[in-house]
Amino acid sequence: MYRKFADAVMIVGWVLFSCLAGLAHHSVAANFDQTKTVDIVGRVKEVEIRNPHSQITLEVSKPGGGGVTEFYVEWSDKNALMRRSVPVSKIHVGDMVTVSVSPSKRLPNLGYFRTATLPDGTILKDCGFAAFRGGIAKGKTGCEESAR
Repeated sequence: MYRKFADAVMIVGWVLFSCLAGLAHHSVAANFDQTKTVDIVGRVKEVEIRNPHSQITLEVSKPGGGGVTEFYVEWSDKNALMRRSVPVSKIHVGDMVTVSVSPSKRLPNLGYFRTATLPDGTILKDCGFAAFRGGIAKGKTGCEESAR
C-alpha cells in the first residue's frame, strides 16, 4: 500500500515539474516585434553560444556621447546554430559590428538576432529553422545553401 502511494506521488510530482518547465519557455514571436528591424552598432563585449538561448552582449555608445550602455542580442540555441552550420566562431570579443535585430516588445536594450555585419564586411546570418528545413528537403545543407 505504501509503495503504491509513493509511486503515485512520484508520478504526480514528475507531471507537475514537466508542466512547469513547459510554461517557462517563451517564443520569439511573443517577445520580439518581427515586423521591425533595428541596426545596432557596437563593440562585442561577450559571446555566449549556449542552450537554451545564445546571447551576444554589445557595448553601444549612448546617443549624444554620454558613455556606453549594454545591448543584449538573443539568438538560437547552440545545437540549432550548429545544425544550420552558422559560423558563430567568426564573432570575436572586441570586434565592432552592426547587428540587425527584431526589437523586444518590452525592453529597450534587447533584440533578436537577424544578421551581423562583421569588421571585414562579412555578413553573418541565420536562416532560421523553417528555411533550413526547406533546404534539407531540397537536398542542401546549412543556411548558406538553403538561401540560394
